[in-house]
Amino acid sequence: MKSMLHAGERLRPSARTLWELKHKAGRLPVEAKSGLYLHALREAEKCLEAADRRRGSVKDMASLRKYQGEVRRAFFDCLGFVPEETPDAFRRARMAARIEKSDFTVEKILLEPREGSYASANVYVPACAAPPYPAVLITVGHDDRGKVDPEYQYLAQRLAHSGILCLVLDPVGQGERFEHYDLKADFQPMQGCSGEHDLLDWKAKLLGRSLAGYFIQDGLCALDYLSGRPDVDSKRIGLTGHSGGGTQVSLLMMAAGERFKCAAPCAYITDNHAMLECGVDPDNEMLWPGSIASGLDYIDFVAGMAPNPVLLLTDRQDFFPREGTKRTLEKAKALWKNCSSGCTVEMATAENGHGYPAPLAQEAARFFEKNLAASLASGEDCFRFEQLDAQVLSCTASGQMLKQFPDMRTLHDELIKECLRMRQMRSALPLQKRIDGFKRLLHLDDSSPSPEPRVYDEGICGEYQYRCMYWRTRDGLINSGLLLRNWRLGDSPLPTLIALWPEGTKRIAEYSNRLHRMVLSGWQVLVMDVTASGALMPSTLASTDMYMSWSTMYILNACLIQLGDSLFSLRVREITSALNMLKGFEEADSDNISLYALGEMSRCAEVASLLTSTKIYSDGDFESWEDIVCEPFHDQTNTHAWALPGALKYFDSTEISRLVHDTLKLDDPALTKA
Repeated sequence: MKSMLHAGERLRPSARTLWELKHKAGRLPVEAKSGLYLHALREAEKCLEAADRRRGSVKDMASLRKYQGEVRRAFFDCLGFVPEETPDAFRRARMAARIEKSDFTVEKILLEPREGSYASANVYVPACAAPPYPAVLITVGHDDRGKVDPEYQYLAQRLAHSGILCLVLDPVGQGERFEHYDLKADFQPMQGCSGEHDLLDWKAKLLGRSLAGYFIQDGLCALDYLSGRPDVDSKRIGLTGHSGGGTQVSLLMMAAGERFKCAAPCAYITDNHAMLECGVDPDNEMLWPGSIASGLDYIDFVAGMAPNPVLLLTDRQDFFPREGTKRTLEKAKALWKNCSSGCTVEMATAENGHGYPAPLAQEAARFFEKNLAASLASGEDCFRFEQLDAQVLSCTASGQMLKQFPDMRTLHDELIKECLRMRQMRSALPLQKRIDGFKRLLHLDDSSPSPEPRVYDEGICGEYQYRCMYWRTRDGLINSGLLLRNWRLGDSPLPTLIALWPEGTKRIAEYSNRLHRMVLSGWQVLVMDVTASGALMPSTLASTDMYMSWSTMYILNACLIQLGDSLFSLRVREITSALNMLKGFEEADSDNISLYALGEMSRCAEVASLLTSTKIYSDGDFESWEDIVCEPFHDQTNTHAWALPGALKYFDSTEISRLVHDTLKLDDPALTKA
């Protein structure tokens, strides 16, 4: 191997062990640590600037409706399906019981948003006014208690005091709707509702769907139920919710804004610029594949309500950045003004941390009284809040739907059904069509670049001649690697392996025995660091472990997913790019370049092998995508390494493994000569 740092100079021993080489390989330029995040920010800004220009075309009511239609179609494309409405929701609903109070009555209702699936809700009927009532749908944020959370009880009772009927809905995975409740053990094994949401959403994403679509379906069912009640004026229905409930408000404003008279999202609305800038880690159902790439921003969800009135409720000490809220407010005001609306968008702020405190509930009550034409039967000062026990408000005797209805169709059942449907659909497609579709999904074309590597260290280490190098891919990102060969073989072209395993060069000492045998058998080996691995491990963006939920790897992958990409897709493209790079190496036999993959990285490598017809040795030590969907509990430690939205439209991992092992299998290079 010729010196690439000093032409004509003889290489000298500069290391004794692979452990030392691990540290040499880690001495990369500083931009390698932040490249992925900066790349995501740059790409996002381009998309959001284009979206601002599109939004600027709204000059009147006709252009507003055109814009709303375009945005709504783009959003449903991100969700992967259009949620169904349930016009017979009122007829199919069941009343479990009724609680009579002096100022209101609570009806305990079971809705049926999907056939055989039930959702629990409390309906607060005012005692101080006569029907038909105006109504407000209250969507609940991330709280295991769901609809019985004291903040939602306070809000519902305060609105009932104003003569407004309210429906407070338990979302999937909250209140009485824990999806993974273990009936035999009488125990909920998932920690928190966010855990249930993430578990379900990763499954949905593999199917090209989003959990957000099912939240919309639940909300539409609740809206259809309210519209069907004879004591409700269907033309006077409002909408509010906090945090994750604010997300649901936004989803419903986008999906069915014309059906609501007014809306008051609380502690959620900001803008994507602020979210990306501060690295807030939203839950999975807040991440819609391709949403930023489609130019969707928070203003687009608010604009789903135009030209009707909207009140943005915020907390001054919230982790959702208010800088973004203020920008969205100004954009919304301009948009409402352009379409000559008699209404506008306003903002009210409480001196609080994240929550829906009493001051915001009072602001919401005044907003709904005004815009739903409700009349306060008694003075505001006469309102007295009475917190009710969870057991009193429970729609089931057991407190959990699955205990009451063990044969109930869960959302997980729905996802399994969709998984089986997709298996049948793709089996009917010709293989080449599936491969072409998979390439489009991965943004992989036939013009993968051949990067130019830069060497930053080289030398001899025992049996090894080594070269530490990095290169820039077409994405403007950096990959790196450690190239090893037997120094006794000089500069002659050798059969070459790209070695891929979790954490890359950081674990070369762990795989030293394999590397030693491969090099002695005549192989040249490039131990590669794909983006966000090995020496390219990113700087920490969160206070938690690198791989935990909502930590650095989660945030980086979330950015890419919203850009219509994913860390998995990016890594597949990088492997194909490295294959092209090695074909230009004088020391590599361009007709004999193969992949060597272990652990979760073997999934990426097998995909790259299939799409480039490259020989591969893979231990296949990963869980298939279909198993992830169908198992109740899949491992969420390395979601960034396998999450590929829409993957199951074209292939399951097991199908890819079978194809490459049948036609491109390489015997273990650690046991056979090159």
